[in-house]
Amino acid sequence: MEWQPDEQGLQQVLQLLKDSQSPDTVTQRAVQQKLEQLNQYPDFNNYLIFVLTRLKTEDEPTRSLSGLILKNNVKAHYQNFPPTVSDFIKQECLSNIGDPSPLIRATIGDCLGKLSL
Repeated sequence: MEWQPDEQGLQQVLQLLKDSQSPDTVTQRAVQQKLEQLNQYPDFNNYLIFVLTRLKTEDEPTRSLSGLILKNNVKAHYQNFPPTVSDFIKQECLSNIGDPSPLIRATIGDCLGKLSL
């Protein structure tokens, strides 16, 4: 069965992504702390790839930021991802490499470049 996000969790991740675009340094620090907490949960990376590849109604900066965070997580923690998470990320990247947005395509390409295919 394919992974599906919990709606409440998805809304929290989206809010965090939007908050991270704030110029306020206090907000930025709070976002950074929350990201560090969420990185303890491998499923968090599923939410990030879901936002990047499936939430086409979200604005490009939010989708791209999700991919950037994912790319950094893959770079730093990929060896610790459960196989279900790494497989889902690979599948989503490969299925969406042809996204209509050049920014999203580039972000997906960056993620693929960090994966051990």
